[in-house]
Formats: sequence, C-alpha cells, structure tokens
Amino acid sequence: MDSDRFNINENRKHKEKHKMIDKKGIEAIAFDFGGTLDSPFKHWFTIYLEAYSKVLDTTVEKEQLLDAYIKTEQMLEREGLIASDFDLYQTQLTKTNLQVEFLVEEDILPISSPQECAEEVANYVTYYATKWAQKSKPVLEYLKSKYRLFVVSNYYGNLESVLEGLSLTSYFSSLTDSTVANLRKPDPALWQLAINQEGLQPENVLVVGDSLKNDILPALSIGCQAIHGVENIHTENTDGVIEITHLKQLLEIL
Repeated sequence: MDSDRFNINENRKHKEKHKMIDKKGIEAIAFDFGGTLDSPFKHWFTIYLEAYSKVLDTTVEKEQLLDAYIKTEQMLEREGLIASDFDLYQTQLTKTNLQVEFLVEEDILPISSPQECAEEVANYVTYYATKWAQKSKPVLEYLKSKYRLFVVSNYYGNLESVLEGLSLTSYFSSLTDSTVANLRKPDPALWQLAINQEGLQPENVLVVGDSLKNDILPALSIGCQAIHGVENIHTENTDGVIEITHLKQLLEIL
C-alpha cells in the first residue's frame, strides 16, 4: 500500500477517532525515534531482513536473522560498543558487523568477505533511514510552529549525534536517550523523566511511537495522550488508541 495514499475506509476511521484526542490540552508532542521518524512505522528488524536479502540476492530466513539481531542488541547494551559521537552510519556498521559475525559463526552466511557484506547492509539501512528522516521534516516543521517537540528513545548513548547528522535536532527542545538516562522503555519512568525535564504535565503531552509495548502503553499509564504508528491499520483496535500509517496523518488529526 502506498503510504502517501489513504483509502476511504481508513480516512473514515481516522475521522471517527479524532474526537478521542483532546487537542486543546496538548502543549507538546513526544516522539519515539527508531521506527517512528526514520521509517514508515516499520520495525527495524524487518528493514534488516530486507537489506540482507537485497545485498546477498538471496532469502535470509527470519528466524535465523532474528537470533543474530537479538544477540547483537544484547551485546551492544551490555558492552557499550557505540561511542557517543557515532553518526547513523557508524552506528549501523557496528550493528551489522556483529550481525554478520553471528550469522557466519552459525554457518548461515557462507560468504568470503564478511566485512564487505556488513558495509553494504549498513549502507542500505543508513540510506533507508535517512530517506525517511527527510520525509519527516515537513511534518516536524509544521508541528514545531504549534507545539513543543521532544524525543524519547531507547538508544545507545549517541542519539544526539545521530539526529544531528540527520539535521533533525533543531526541531526538538530536548532528547532523552535511554543509555544516558540509565532507564529503558517500557519503563514509563523514562517518559516521565523527559516530561519533567520539559516542565510539563503528562496530560499535556501527546506521545507518538511505533511500539505499543514501549511507547503507547507506558505513555498512557502516566496520563499522556497517544497515537500509535503502524504499518497497517488493525481492523480491531481493542486498546482504543488512534492508529496512523504515515506521519503526515498527524496533520489531519491535529
């Protein structure tokens, strides 16, 4: 589905749900970063899966890559391998080097040049994220004229460097990085910390993120309003949360 196009049923669904947002009470919008501002609400694991398949010109099984993906994230969190001044490409290359290392160890990738493979995948995902970050700018530009904007992200201690490299920092009044804060989603304390730093009350903050577990439910638990970014609108939304498939839809809602 073209994310810039909305069918009639989805438009009707959004219009019906707009009344759930107290627009008058919103003073600020808090964004997640990964999967929200740098992709069309697509989980990063899915993006890596696509990247490996295209770089290697073959299908990489989901279960095989998932194991390497999880091991990589655990190692990065445990050993702090990403420096605070790493930009997006350096961050991605650190991750893909580890992923490829794990895949080669398990004989999943019988390749002659692991380093070259890691670099190609890192280039692919960096280009992908940069493209979508640029698409986020017009929306952020408009919203900044009406609301205070800030970012709350599970990241590696270099969130500021990454956003600076993407020319996004000027849109935000603050950036809260889980590694720097020593708090990690889904702990709602990370959201509360960011809100306190902004001198706001949760009821005056709208949270926008792609993860129900990490973003939406923790935000709702402390009294924020929330909008869930998803790849596809769910036919049954039992949580009663507004869902969008493109960041531009925020402009319709707000």
